[in-house]
Amino acid sequence: MDASSVHFLNGKLVKDSELYIPVRDLGYLRGYAVFDFLITYKRRPFMLEKHIDRLFNSATHIGLSIPWSKKQIRSWVMKTLKASDPGEKAIKIIVSGGKSDTLHPPKTPTIIILIDPRHIYSRDHFEKGVSIITVKHNRYLPHAKTNHYIEGVKQVQVAAKSGAIEPVYYDDKQVFEGATCNIFAVIKGKLLTPKSRILPGITRNTLLKHFRSPVPMKIADFSRAELMKASEVFLTASNKEVMPVTKIDGKRVGNGKVGPVTKEAMKQFAEFTESNAWE
Repeated sequence: MDASSVHFLNGKLVKDSELYIPVRDLGYLRGYAVFDFLITYKRRPFMLEKHIDRLFNSATHIGLSIPWSKKQIRSWVMKTLKASDPGEKAIKIIVSGGKSDTLHPPKTPTIIILIDPRHIYSRDHFEKGVSIITVKHNRYLPHAKTNHYIEGVKQVQVAAKSGAIEPVYYDDKQVFEGATCNIFAVIKGKLLTPKSRILPGITRNTLLKHFRSPVPMKIADFSRAELMKASEVFLTASNKEVMPVTKIDGKRVGNGKVGPVTKEAMKQFAEFTESNAWE
């Protein structure tokens, strides 16, 4: 992390060395916090309003009251971004329960806006595809983007040991999502993305709305067994964008190469982010 990074903490612009919250904040003591994450293109925060909408939705799901307006939070993001050093950025907005000696949150929560250099994945990730693992797990309150990432932190380490980039969750009935992403799969000639018990990703929703898919596209649940027989698989997330998957649990996806549907999704998403259509 750049020591000169500028962030926002409870109304003030601060450097890394000043980025402190009380130990008694419920976000730290109890994990009572929500967040959202986005990146910039040409210094423009991608779909900022939609990310802020999701932040408020997540807070509603856990009963966390946000006393500021969406417009106010947007202005703080833009103010902090303007004060940051040059280059594309990753933006993380966090609202936590605030300082409390009990389980009862105070009237005013803590708000933090982190502005850091964007992590850029290597070309190999997109040209050759990545590996994922599957993990039997159903996220708590999946429609909320909370700080509860115990399983994610645990399984990302397991994935890394096998050379995989991400754990993808499933149960006996369906595949859900990755620890930090959504998933799409070409199954029996259709492009599917799960419908139930997931966090609706902004990148996922962008594809669902704007992708002119060469095969029929449908929001529908599918099983792990169906995923393992998919001809193509890709992940979607703010920083991963559209990332092809060519190996699952050590087994090859399709012919082991990035497929035509995935390539087209990558191409169209890149064109969309480079345009002014989303502003």
